[in-house]
Amino acid sequence: MTTPFQTRTRLQIRESIGFALNDMILISASSSVDTTSLIAVYSLFKGGDDEYNGRQVVCVTPAGSIVAAEKSWVSDFNATTKDATVSPAFTANIIVNDLFEMWKVFTVEEVNDAINQAIMDVTKDTLQIKQLTSQYVDSNEYEYNALSDFVGLYQVEYAYSVGTEHTLDTCDSVWTAGSANVTVTADTAFKKLGTASMKAVEDGGSGTNAKLCYKTISSTDLDDCDKVEFWMYSSIALTAGQLQIKLDDTAAIASALEAISIPAMSANTWYRHVLSLANPHTDVDIISIGIFQVADVGAFTFYVDDVRANLSTSKDYRILNPDYWRVIKDTTPYLKLTSDGLGIVGDNTQLRLTGYQLPALLDADATESEIDPGYLINKVTGELMLNHSKSSRLDIQNREKIAQVRLEKAEKDKTGIRFKPAQNVRWVD
Repeated sequence: MTTPFQTRTRLQIRESIGFALNDMILISASSSVDTTSLIAVYSLFKGGDDEYNGRQVVCVTPAGSIVAAEKSWVSDFNATTKDATVSPAFTANIIVNDLFEMWKVFTVEEVNDAINQAIMDVTKDTLQIKQLTSQYVDSNEYEYNALSDFVGLYQVEYAYSVGTEHTLDTCDSVWTAGSANVTVTADTAFKKLGTASMKAVEDGGSGTNAKLCYKTISSTDLDDCDKVEFWMYSSIALTAGQLQIKLDDTAAIASALEAISIPAMSANTWYRHVLSLANPHTDVDIISIGIFQVADVGAFTFYVDDVRANLSTSKDYRILNPDYWRVIKDTTPYLKLTSDGLGIVGDNTQLRLTGYQLPALLDADATESEIDPGYLINKVTGELMLNHSKSSRLDIQNREKIAQVRLEKAEKDKTGIRFKPAQNVRWVD
């Protein structure tokens, strides 16, 4: 079992490393001047003229219009005015309370890379739990490309029942066109459930912010739900947010209580969208649902089937015996169900896959570490200090000894970050 730890962002970890190396100071601007004058009466109080020349400066918390993570270098320092002249200029004026890191020996790029190297060194011992609930079963399909980012899979479950659920529309009967440019029918030949799906043909003339189609339904309260689910198919690829599903307590989705962006879709593919309700506590007396076009996507045909709302935490999942599934290692690994497994799960059933993924590398200052920050701070501090043990610019006595102490602490920290994999893991890689 891994030892619990306080989460820290890359920014916080990097600054702890900078303090431990005695190589970084935080500079809070005390005057607003221009794009090249970093004046900090308190932060730059120490030192004489040119004291900070050649140091890297990075804006970490802008108070004004400078973009976070913008970098520059100190070209001159005036000890009397506490003015560090930077070059190149920042994209906006430096103002009071802009916060900067100033590095003497190391650069932000070097420290960020060292943090990721430390994560990669313990990747195999720090795999993270990954769970996927977006895969639905098709009675005609045994193989599912659902293992992206999984390195191992140890449990397959299927939704056996739902405690709280409302069927908003089966789509077995025809909807109403919301635009003169849309033709709507009930298609009995191309569907996912029941006797038909809603088919809508848009001729390309509806334009932006257009109501494409809608359905009048019996008044339904959704204040006990948190998700809306539906099948959807498009003849063209769609990007996220080009279409919305709307839920309304007035007729013909005239003033929607919910206007939920539909995720990106590849062309000619059925998707089971499971979307969060924004304000379920006010979603009462819903009497119309519909599809709304935010961006003009041109001419296309789309289908909708089986629209439901439910409380996601009320789903009862059953474990599928491992004898009924396996992982196929290929160029693109995939999950394969046996014939008996597919029969047990049933058609159009949601799966819940649980396994492992690699710990995330820290590619942004706001990203939180999935690995104990204490280990990362000790490891990176020790490595950088040891690699620069002979540097005349690194202001730490007994660097090699201190570096070894840090690295020994990092080794001890490893015992607390190692995880024990579940039994019967089927490795993807």
